[in-house]
Amino acid sequence: MDNIYLQKVLEGDVSKFSFFIEKYGDMAFSIAFRIINNREDAEEIVQDSFLKVFKALSKFKRDSKFSTWFYRIVVNNSLSRLKRDKAVSTYVDVDKVSNVVIEKVESVYKGLTHSDQQKFINIALVEMSVEDRLLLTLYYLNENTLEEITEITDIAQENLKMKIHRARKKMFIILEKTLKSEIQNLL
Repeated sequence: MDNIYLQKVLEGDVSKFSFFIEKYGDMAFSIAFRIINNREDAEEIVQDSFLKVFKALSKFKRDSKFSTWFYRIVVNNSLSRLKRDKAVSTYVDVDKVSNVVIEKVESVYKGLTHSDQQKFINIALVEMSVEDRLLLTLYYLNENTLEEITEITDIAQENLKMKIHRARKKMFIILEKTLKSEIQNLL
């Protein structure tokens, strides 16, 4: 479907570009927001990314999916903005997490409503490093394949699995602390 709309835009029907904005805008915002952690900046990055893609559409070689190419541009624009703004993240030692901790967190997490699950996931992601937020967003929320994530992030696939695994462990550590304090507040 992307190729059909791509061709129409390249043939001069620029109104068909709205297809890409509708199809990829929300995930692009999610990716930018996970990196930048600022709604207004993320919206601006997405707009800039769409503009950059539109201007470079004729250069798109189609050797990857449109979404992969576009998300790569979103990631690069987000990381450039982040370098400019010099964001700080929380350090989490993944070697301290055990399978017992993961099972305990998953048990409490599954007992939450969907909206509460989203709330706590978002709290945990905010505390994580940019790379970890990005990888978890691409893999779990956007459901990109490892090959696509490699192409988007330029992280070698052999390193990617470990990075995603470690990011997930970090998220469980943060969730354990957050859920523990939330449970104590309720009692």
